[in-house]
Amino acid sequence: MKPIDADTLSQMTISMLERTAMVLAEPAPPDATLPSPSHFARIVYSGPSSGSITLAASEGFLRELASSLLGVEPTEVTIESHGHDALREMANIVGGSVLLALAGDQCEYSLGLPALIPAADATSNPTSAHAECAVSTESGLLRVQWKDTPKAKAA
Repeated sequence: MKPIDADTLSQMTISMLERTAMVLAEPAPPDATLPSPSHFARIVYSGPSSGSITLAASEGFLRELASSLLGVEPTEVTIESHGHDALREMANIVGGSVLLALAGDQCEYSLGLPALIPAADATSNPTSAHAECAVSTESGLLRVQWKDTPKAKAA
């Protein structure tokens, strides 16, 4: 098991964007004024521990991501279908990367299905996050939050 901190989570996310969607991203500067996220997705997992990965994206980020994945102009992207599909797929890929880091060679984890969530669910109890990061692209911002809870030991 590799430890996952904000830098690791950021690098996983940036690598996924570059490898899968050919979208260039970099860690967002902590003091930067960036657009607020308006679209949210979460994927949960279970196994030796359970947890979730939550993505919070700005509309500009979703347009850029979906545009690159589909090979169309950003103006041709429909956020409610193309953008949301791209965000769910990204949650799936980042979730898989987190599980690979947690499990190493022997994966005892099960990854759920990614789902869109309301903003209130995405921002509830942010202090319980194990790692958080924000990455920026030419067109927007993506915030990623990872929460993990170890299984209780049997008495």
